[in-house]
Amino acid sequence: MKKVLKMTGLTTAAVLMLITTACGNSNTAKPTDTQPSTSAKAAESKTPTEITIISPTYNDSPKNDLEGILQVNQKLNVKINATYVPSNNYDDKVNVMLASNDLPDLTVVWDITKQNWTQALGQGAFWDLTPYIKNYPNLSKIDPNIYSALSFNGKNMGIPRVRPQDGHESLIIRKDWLDKLGLQPPKTTDELYKVMEAFTKNDPDGNGKADTYGFASFATPSPQTYLFSMFGSSSSQNGALMQGWAKDSSGQLTPAFASPQMKAALTYWSKAFKDGLVVPDYPVMKAQQLKDMFIQGKIGMYVGNIVDIYNSPNVIKELQKVNPKADAVAYELPAAPDGKRYYEKSTGSFGQLMISKKVSEDKMKKILEVMDYGNSLEGWKQIQYGVKDKDYTDTSIPTIVVQTDAGKANQYTNPGQWIPGYFNKYSRAEHGDMPQEVIKYDHDLVDAISKNSILDPSAGINTSTNGEKGADFLKKINDNEINTLVGKNSVDDWDKFVKSMMDDASFQKLAKEVNDAYKAKTGGK
Repeated sequence: MKKVLKMTGLTTAAVLMLITTACGNSNTAKPTDTQPSTSAKAAESKTPTEITIISPTYNDSPKNDLEGILQVNQKLNVKINATYVPSNNYDDKVNVMLASNDLPDLTVVWDITKQNWTQALGQGAFWDLTPYIKNYPNLSKIDPNIYSALSFNGKNMGIPRVRPQDGHESLIIRKDWLDKLGLQPPKTTDELYKVMEAFTKNDPDGNGKADTYGFASFATPSPQTYLFSMFGSSSSQNGALMQGWAKDSSGQLTPAFASPQMKAALTYWSKAFKDGLVVPDYPVMKAQQLKDMFIQGKIGMYVGNIVDIYNSPNVIKELQKVNPKADAVAYELPAAPDGKRYYEKSTGSFGQLMISKKVSEDKMKKILEVMDYGNSLEGWKQIQYGVKDKDYTDTSIPTIVVQTDAGKANQYTNPGQWIPGYFNKYSRAEHGDMPQEVIKYDHDLVDAISKNSILDPSAGINTSTNGEKGADFLKKINDNEINTLVGKNSVDDWDKFVKSMMDDASFQKLAKEVNDAYKAKTGGK
């Protein structure tokens, strides 16, 4: 799910820190020659360049002597020394290391908008990679918008851990329920409402009981964006700012929660909740619970990644254990009341890879060489999955592999957390279990979505007020959105809340900072 990928597990503990800038370190050189090179001494002696890394892991920590990693070492004349920290504790660990100025050569950084990272960047603790990226063939091909969304004061301070920008918002529907009730996939929000009603009231599973819902979503941490984005509004957490922003006709950035589109979305969905068409447990529902309910035949639609149907557990296989004719298909989101389709374009990354300024320029270039290899299809597979035909086997889809038992035992795919990854715009629409005709259909679906998806214009913008008050603002917005959706507050109450926010002096200061930063970033355009 989008907000699972976009918005999941990124909270950090507050850390007070003092940063000792390394700009004057004797090992640091000014970027005079931006061509990739190794140090003269390393070139002469062939001594591998040791690269220390800290990275999150989602399972057991992989070893540094995995054959795939050793082959990378030999190929690039390096020695990878990665330390892995469980993802649940990762932020706390790197925050402490940052505060003590004890980070390794390369660090996986999830969110540079936190005050401690912003301070460290402002003090020159990391290399500005802007003048170097163009010299690396794979890194230079990454979409400039992906770099921009992660930039700091217009500079590229890291290499993005790339992710697809589209495919996280599709309408996943029980196709067999549509067929049974003589319905077509909804193309408008009005048609969506009628399908929700039919799935709730017309016994789509044929068991004679009123035990189904037309739609479900989940609320961790702010996924009502799935409900709002189809109306042309947002409450996203793209980039630096924790609230969604949109550009108005005058070129000003305005908060999405205050838009007419947001009010229209709240009016629509609060009625659906009141009419009993949406699972009432929405405020406490988790992503896996939603998928479980879909498999159990309790709900007929939800918004999620296109590939979610085939991700484990495979929805179709699970459904067909009970009903051999069951089917699920991903469709475009319905058009908004204005007749247009809207999608949120992802920033295209999950954090970035930042190089300590304590390392020399030559070593920085060697690290970029490793990153460039990790952004190629060959390098991504070798680091992520291991040795071909030993740790993994290829499939007919170049970006889909099958991990062998040996590869699983060696803790692949965890080593790939510290590389940029290989950018594949269709990775949210591909799976090894998919028939060829489904792959073609899903690729076309991504292409259709990408024509209408829009990146939050505030992505890549940092402001001091956001660092101080952004989390509080976001909580107020989310709480009032949920309370309005479930009927605790009325739409009139929402109007009063919006006015109170827009009249808040601190929020007005944030809005001014956002617009000033946006003008500086875009040259006043």
